[in-house]
Amino acid sequence: MNAQLPEEDRDVFFGGDVEETGLTDTDDTKSKFPPAPKLILTLRDKINLIIILLASILSLVIIVAWIGPNMNDAHDRLLINVHKVGLNENPGFVLGISGLGGTDIVTAQQPVLRKISSSATSSNVFDIRVVLGASESSQPVTSRRKNRRNLSRVLSSNDVKINSGTVDITVVYKEVGKQDIICTTPIKKTIYSNAETEMLETLNADEIGSPCPSLSTPSVGVYYFSLTTSSSSNVGCVFEVLQLPGWAKQRVLISGLLLIIVYVFIVLDVIHRTLVAMVGGLISLLILAAMGEYRSLQDAVIFIDESTLALLFGMMIIVNIIATTGVFEWIAIRALERSKGDMRKLLVMLCIATAILSAFLDNVTTMLLLAPVTIEMCMLIEIDPIPFLISEVMFSNVGGTSTMIGDPPNIIIGSLLGSYVSFTDFIINLMPPIIVICFPVGFFLVWWYKADLQPGVKKNFDIEMLKKQYPVTKPLLLLQSSIIMSFVMLLFFLEPIHHISTSWISILGAISLMLIATPHELHTVFESVEWDTLLFFASLFVMIEAMAEMGLIRWIGSILSSIISAAPPSNRLTVAIVVIIWASALVSGFLDNIPYTTTMVPVIKQLADDPDLGLPLNPLIWSLSLGACLGGNMTLVGASANLVTAGTAEHVGHKIGFVQFMKVGSVVVGISVTLAMTWCLLVYDVGGWQGDT
Repeated sequence: MNAQLPEEDRDVFFGGDVEETGLTDTDDTKSKFPPAPKLILTLRDKINLIIILLASILSLVIIVAWIGPNMNDAHDRLLINVHKVGLNENPGFVLGISGLGGTDIVTAQQPVLRKISSSATSSNVFDIRVVLGASESSQPVTSRRKNRRNLSRVLSSNDVKINSGTVDITVVYKEVGKQDIICTTPIKKTIYSNAETEMLETLNADEIGSPCPSLSTPSVGVYYFSLTTSSSSNVGCVFEVLQLPGWAKQRVLISGLLLIIVYVFIVLDVIHRTLVAMVGGLISLLILAAMGEYRSLQDAVIFIDESTLALLFGMMIIVNIIATTGVFEWIAIRALERSKGDMRKLLVMLCIATAILSAFLDNVTTMLLLAPVTIEMCMLIEIDPIPFLISEVMFSNVGGTSTMIGDPPNIIIGSLLGSYVSFTDFIINLMPPIIVICFPVGFFLVWWYKADLQPGVKKNFDIEMLKKQYPVTKPLLLLQSSIIMSFVMLLFFLEPIHHISTSWISILGAISLMLIATPHELHTVFESVEWDTLLFFASLFVMIEAMAEMGLIRWIGSILSSIISAAPPSNRLTVAIVVIIWASALVSGFLDNIPYTTTMVPVIKQLADDPDLGLPLNPLIWSLSLGACLGGNMTLVGASANLVTAGTAEHVGHKIGFVQFMKVGSVVVGISVTLAMTWCLLVYDVGGWQGDT
């Protein structure tokens, strides 16, 4: 069938009277088709263009002439993050070859040596990185690996236990025909009995001296870094020594200044926090490159805690699909009905529910589930959701502290020190003080938000009308998603039994729900994912790990160790508890508590193993746990749950500011950490309990 155009339209398309169609050069036509904008450059615009052009040229030269060749060379050497090395299935070996080192077996009779370059001078700095794993040569190590990125597992009885013993690192001067000379004080480390042992140490070249000749003095001999062990069994090792320029001595200061600058920009909110974190991560990698530690894209990805990102990604999809059923509005209306319009009662109910869920799930999952419900509830009665969201996330961090699976620092402690503390020990030692802490924190939050909660005034709303206005719109999908969500939650609870990461479980749940709900259309589902939050996490992980590589967190750990060791014997446990719990809270409030906790575990283990100090291990463990977990409430970037909640709120137009959060969080941390410290002092110091069962 041939379609015929109307006569008036045929004139337009086929050369009819132009005047009749209105296509004349009139003011009306100009208004419909405005002219292209003219480029008018101000002096400021011209300066900006010149700066951009010069910066682009400079970046081109740096990348082509310096970073590119050196990064390719580093990639050829397989320079990898020492924290990512895992045990190989071959007896006595460790996966991962890096830098000037490689895989070896060190025994009591045979040390491992790394030659110092002849170009080294007394102004250089040496980074020493060691990963140790031991196994009897007749027994293979299973594929169940222990590394920093998957610390929730406990070795089964089939896994080979690492033999006890120590390793020493020294610099040795060798000259033909003469006896070897030890040039430095040994750096000693105890080998873990059920996990890999990591060593990240720094040695200034000017410490190499008498009775050896200085590195700057011409000599006929050769200097080596020597790794020895007292273990009776073979110890598989990755032994890496990196030679850095002299200015690398100031890298802790440089990384600290960069961290402060990044936080200043986040606080001022002049640039979106995700972009600030991306720039901070890039600058951190450039500083590492300037020191000679070039990182490829693969290396940078290793810095990222992929489990956290996968968990967030999967749960965001699950929550969004469930939200389309209208169940969040349904739950919100029932919560309003139970509160009878009393906003203070409603806040307390939500906080209690958050703390309980966070104890047996994890705080990130809890906030991904509760934040949408809270926002919907507040939108129904037209009140600000931010007081409720901040209060909930505070209780999620507090409640998550009470169990081994509630917060990442506890997972790390339970994994690395699994032979000393059990799942039950966490509940017995941490749940009582957490219950005590919940009361004053709850009272403070109700008082702080009294203007928003309008004490004495109840919100008037017609519950029956709201029930009719917001029914469950997709009952079949709700039933299907409830089955999937119950399956996911049950697997989360049983994680200590099946040892499958929660990230895999959330991805499995997301895929299953997408197959059921939206098998032909994924665009809307992926639009709901908060990509800016995921990018912020990834960038922050890269920045903090790069700073850890520069020694910032190690420096903090060494300072704490020195303070505790210097305390009088009669007060040493008191000082240890106070220092560990407050330092952990302050550091975790601004830095990622995952690398900090991983760094502090060997520090407290070393303190407890020192017979001259006489410190019990378990009180130090619980002090570290309470400080690292509770300190996450201090700032918006202190805990993953904080950022997830802020991202969810921002997604619907409610922004939680850094300063706004910190005003509340700093007081909550002050209250909770003070009570936690008091509890530890009364129970472990005054009461004399060792904290074990």
